Amino acid sequence: MPKFKAGDPKKGGRKSGIKNRTTEQFRGLIKTFVENNWEQLQKDFDSVKPNERLQFINSMLRHFIPDPVNPEKLSIEQLEQILQYLRDNEKNT
Repeated sequence: MPKFKAGDPKKGGRKSGIKNRTTEQFRGLIKTFVENNWEQLQKDFDSVKPNERLQFINSMLRHFIPDPVNPEKLSIEQLEQILQYLRDNEKNT
């Protein structure tokens, strides 16, 4: 018998919206590394071919710009929330 059934509420763990502590620590380490090595990183970036620069920029943007959402993969509840959000914001414009 499966431990969890589809539709059952999640038991324990992080609450929705709370970020993973390890992920936050790793982001902090990356930020510190970039800040401490900015000049060398800029020199390295300037020394690569233009097409490699574009590949680098593209790969970095993927970390900051979310992937588009496929509406077919959303639940009815999620679609209803989006619809309500749009209705609420339509009134404010």
